[in-house]
Amino acid sequence: MKNELSYDLAALALQLESEVAANRALLKQCLIDAAAAAIAGYDSPAATIAAKCAVRGFGTGYVAPWFSSSANVTPIGAAFVNSSAMSALDIDDGNRAARGHLGAAVVPAASVFGSLNDVSADTFAHAILAGCEIGGRLGAAESPPFFASGRWAGVGVAVATGICLGFDREKLASAISLSVHAAPLVAAAGVRKQMTGHIKEGVPFGLLSGVASALLAELGYQGDPDAVESVGIFDTSRISPQSPDAFAFQRTYFKRYTCCRLAHAPIDAAVAIAAREQLAVEDIDRITVRTFRTTIELPNEARPTSFESAQFSLPFAIAVALVKGTDALLPLSIRTLESADVTALAKRVVLEHDPKLDALYPSTTPTTVQIDTRSGKRYEEQRDTADGDPGRPFTDAQLLKKLKTLGHGKVSEERLAAIAAALSDGIPSAGHFEAALRK
Repeated sequence: MKNELSYDLAALALQLESEVAANRALLKQCLIDAAAAAIAGYDSPAATIAAKCAVRGFGTGYVAPWFSSSANVTPIGAAFVNSSAMSALDIDDGNRAARGHLGAAVVPAASVFGSLNDVSADTFAHAILAGCEIGGRLGAAESPPFFASGRWAGVGVAVATGICLGFDREKLASAISLSVHAAPLVAAAGVRKQMTGHIKEGVPFGLLSGVASALLAELGYQGDPDAVESVGIFDTSRISPQSPDAFAFQRTYFKRYTCCRLAHAPIDAAVAIAAREQLAVEDIDRITVRTFRTTIELPNEARPTSFESAQFSLPFAIAVALVKGTDALLPLSIRTLESADVTALAKRVVLEHDPKLDALYPSTTPTTVQIDTRSGKRYEEQRDTADGDPGRPFTDAQLLKKLKTLGHGKVSEERLAAIAAALSDGIPSAGHFEAALRK
């Protein structure tokens, strides 16, 4: 039968080719941000282990992972390593509709397989747009909301890979169906008491399932056509072309700090108070963050037990920004976990649930931050959402600055300038994008 959602989504994905021109500016920003996230995380523990695993598990090959001097690997191995690099420091893009991350899965897959198939800049852009749109709709349709990007980002990967491989509707529908059923089952951050592992939201594992699904579909491996309906985790009324989440891609956001998005607005509010009132850290008696339930459910360890847990702790991230300055979050260093001053202030951060804010998420990330001083004074600052959201977008110049800041000292200034130049004028072909990011 051809009336299942997998066929509708495949048809939509192919039709989105006509929407590339209207979304070109945002697509270019996604590529700038992808390069920034990758350069930040390519030498992280998670990406380093992923690179070794790619050699051992997938074998040596003919594709070089981005910014890496390790052995060339297979295409799927390179895409996995690149996804691991992009998602390692939690500074990759996200999506307000889907409540999670797509770029770190979709861009590496489209880049590697688009390059291998020598697709044009327009097809590369189409693959990213369609992958993020389909993945974003599925993320938005999770019912109840679950917040683990790997569960649906891989479907976007299957779409992006299929477009780079020239799939028709039939093959693309099969790739979508396979990737829905093959998606990793990753527990949401809010239900994990500690985040001591590297997996976080499982974005690179979503990539693996999505690429494998597309390659299998190319060879005739069939998926169940009713997979989207039967898997039982999606409100199907929110996925169709007429859904309220249509054009989920346009709700892409970009990050300023290497930590969970839910910490960004509170960080900016706390820093604004301290700057305005000229507060020193020793002046602060207590910081109260009034926020929505999803933020409260994060691990939020004042003394994080791992680098990954630090990324999901509002008290810790706010304390880092106030004690060491916001530059210490671009990127966050694992050595910061050992800072007694940061931990001491983080223990004075209190999170309070404000039920009135629940309905505003995920469209925005509102917060009110209150700082009480040791002298008895009280200051307050509100934020409707974080900078970099669709309603408060970054400029190309801001994202290029992010790229240069994260790359400073990691690659030469000449190399950084060349990457920036390759991404400044427009959307490159997949081959040119790959060439810019390889060692």
